[in-house]
Amino acid sequence: MIVPLRKIRVRADEDGVWIAQSELLPGCHAHGSDRGEAILHFQEAAKVHLEALLETGRPIPEAFRDKFVLVA
Repeated sequence: MIVPLRKIRVRADEDGVWIAQSELLPGCHAHGSDRGEAILHFQEAAKVHLEALLETGRPIPEAFRDKFVLVA
């Protein structure tokens, strides 16, 4: 698990689509047909989001810095 469940905010929009996001990863969000699917997709999106930050040299949010090992 990339983002602790207690740090993920999940809500249903007006069309019944569930949206998950976290203040720990601004700009990262995911959706699903139910709450569980939205959370699963968010965890996958969070991993990709953090990998992209690493690859492009952008800073990793402090909450995740201890989870990544930089290899030279």
